[in-house]
Amino acid sequence: MKKISMILLLSLICALGFFSGKAEASSTGPASIVINDELIKFKDVKPFMSNNVTYVPIRLFSQSLGVDVNWDQQKQIAILTKASRKLSLDLKQNMIITESGGKQKVSLHLVNNQMVAPYRFIGEYFGYQVEYVQKGSFARITDKNAKLTNEQIYEKYKKELTKTTTKPGKVAYLTFDDGPNAHTERILNILKKYDAKATFFMLNDNMAAHQTVVKEMVSEGHGVGCHGVTHDQQKFYRSPASAVGEMNTCLSTLAKITGQHSTVIRVPYGSKPYMTTNYRKAMDAKGYQMWDWNVDSLDWKLLNGPKTANYTINQIKALQKSGTSPLILFHDKATTADALPAVLSYLKENGYELLPITNDIEAYNFWDRRKI
Repeated sequence: MKKISMILLLSLICALGFFSGKAEASSTGPASIVINDELIKFKDVKPFMSNNVTYVPIRLFSQSLGVDVNWDQQKQIAILTKASRKLSLDLKQNMIITESGGKQKVSLHLVNNQMVAPYRFIGEYFGYQVEYVQKGSFARITDKNAKLTNEQIYEKYKKELTKTTTKPGKVAYLTFDDGPNAHTERILNILKKYDAKATFFMLNDNMAAHQTVVKEMVSEGHGVGCHGVTHDQQKFYRSPASAVGEMNTCLSTLAKITGQHSTVIRVPYGSKPYMTTNYRKAMDAKGYQMWDWNVDSLDWKLLNGPKTANYTINQIKALQKSGTSPLILFHDKATTADALPAVLSYLKENGYELLPITNDIEAYNFWDRRKI
């Protein structure tokens, strides 16, 4: 029995592909989840993607499958049971454990005090068929009780599916370099207040020293990437190998802390003039996506909240005329936190959606100044 369960677990892992970052047939993933013939209405925490894997709050999702969920607060383990099947999700270890004791590393998170996990694995483990439906951008989880076709599901929930799959008209990307540090928690609290997602390009040793904050970034749906190890121009740019080596180290640390295998990077001081052809080829060979910015807040120079806010907003206004999405450079500083409410208020009032940078977005940098 144990051998059969282990074989089932391994076959599911291979079939799902989310451990290699290829969970969905679409680059955007499902915006909605349909179980048999019913659209699931998520409230506080909605399905979201991280590194090409779609996560859902497990309690509502599992109960909709007829799966019982018990949460062990002390051990931080969710136990899912249905008939003779049992699955344990260990938040502390980022581990899935089968009833036979088989184990597999996955990324598990807490979002608004709710555990979220890859929906596809849970559905298939408990005997459901899972597919992604392009028209309507929804995931369909079915068993023998499903009656409707996918086209009928789309017609039944057309209004809801159209609403959830509408692409944002205006997007802004807020990015923060050099953290995490003593100011990052305050920045995260401000972002949460404005329902804004950002991306943090972090330094290796700072991540190691502030692991709880790094995990919080991921659990709250922010983008995470790397800024290197030394932030020393002479050391980082000594050779293409040294530049790649620092990013290898930094991204490995990020993966160990969060379980997130990011390929998103920002090199120290920006990519020009230092990242010449050989450097860029070396980064490309590793699959790393190099990001710069089109709005420099000058928070590193102004060191004043109101001045930083005004300077940043004026640049955003200039970009608006050309229909270009602002990609804003900030740093984890106290004065930057002072500036954030004004900048976020302006962006929200002018209809911007504030999104994180993820692995599946084409990078923008000074060597490729495409319109974003």
